[in-house]
Amino acid sequence: MFFPTDAGDRLLANLHSGTPSLCAYVFSHPNLVEVAGLAGIDCFMADMMFTALDWEQIAQLIRAARGTGISPMIRVQTYPWSDGIDQRTVSDAARALALGATAVTISISSCAQMQALLRLRGDWHRLIHLRRFPTAADFPAFAQRVAEETLMVPTIESEGGLRDLEAIFALDRVQLVWLAAGDISQILGVPFQYEHPKMLALLERAVGLGERHEAGVMYNLGLDSPDFATMAASARRFFDLGVRVVGLGAVEWHLQMALTAMRKQILG
Repeated sequence: MFFPTDAGDRLLANLHSGTPSLCAYVFSHPNLVEVAGLAGIDCFMADMMFTALDWEQIAQLIRAARGTGISPMIRVQTYPWSDGIDQRTVSDAARALALGATAVTISISSCAQMQALLRLRGDWHRLIHLRRFPTAADFPAFAQRVAEETLMVPTIESEGGLRDLEAIFALDRVQLVWLAAGDISQILGVPFQYEHPKMLALLERAVGLGERHEAGVMYNLGLDSPDFATMAASARRFFDLGVRVVGLGAVEWHLQMALTAMRKQILG
């Protein structure tokens, strides 16, 4: 796929049609991307912030995604809990898009940081090892597609991000905002209580901002989900609140849960 479009990209199609999406995380091997894709999961998030994933692996994960219909979202490294703007984040986001990612998510500390990242909407470098233009006249239509389909997803998990939440939603062409519940819950003083009234109040505020500015909200399940039935019930509640994308957690975690449950049922 030379460029993500609604016709072949689940996440883009769902965002534009208002259909809810499920996002699984992948921390290791392309096989897990293929497993998630064949299971019908809409997108996966590859985390370069806190895992050992490198750029060669990211390219392989994206290639596996395009073979099974799941949309690739790449979380580039940054650290929003420190002062200042890390300019490397912009170049890393550009590289992820150049490798063919549908979306890049960045943990931001301010609206100003997101404004700098949104300049990548006009950057034309996409799969440059495959693409050439027969004539210069072909470029303007391609540049317009880049501007329309580039999906930059701010991750909110810092005090600065929460402070600027409304301004971030109001930025032009922000289509999806991820409230990363783990760190937000600690900021609000209710660590890892993802459905605490304080968390749900923030979530409802974010959904309202999204409706006002035509942007969706992503919210993730907790690390403490005891079983798949509990996870499914939480995801349904979040969708009922207006969340557009629910993060299910890592495929590696779910594999561990499944094997643990199977062992318990077999051996007691």
